[in-house]
Amino acid sequence: MITSHAWKTRRRATARIAIAAASVATAAPALAVLGGDAASVETDRLQMRATRQTARATVLQGSVQEMRLADGSSIRQFVNARGIVYAVAWSTRIKPDFAQLLGQHAATFDAGVASAAREPGLKRSVTVDRDDVVVVSSGRPGAFVGRAWLKSELPSGASADALR
Repeated sequence: MITSHAWKTRRRATARIAIAAASVATAAPALAVLGGDAASVETDRLQMRATRQTARATVLQGSVQEMRLADGSSIRQFVNARGIVYAVAWSTRIKPDFAQLLGQHAATFDAGVASAAREPGLKRSVTVDRDDVVVVSSGRPGAFVGRAWLKSELPSGASADALR
């Protein structure tokens, strides 16, 4: 026989598992990784069930691959002439998976966020400029925006302000 206390404990554990599963299932999917090649863009589009638009970006000397999700979120990848994703910009309803979005540069971003967290005050935005990567991110529930780029891959004459 299950006691009332044991029953409540089981229900709480089940609720925690359900919440954890839901949060994993709703994480925003990312696209080709910053610094990686653009070959996986179509695979990602199919997985996300997103629409894809390609725009020639003469100012940025490459192309912009934009994914639109059903909820109105968008992730833009800036691809240079060599096929390398040198920048990513996002406007999403849920927080993006930075490890997937930034790839090998996620550790640099995490270190910058940890450093900023030690400073007093509420943090709704963060700018990390370390080594070769720059990440500018801000958000609140239901609205996350940001951009990341590799300084070494940014086309000459292009401004980081154009990465939106």
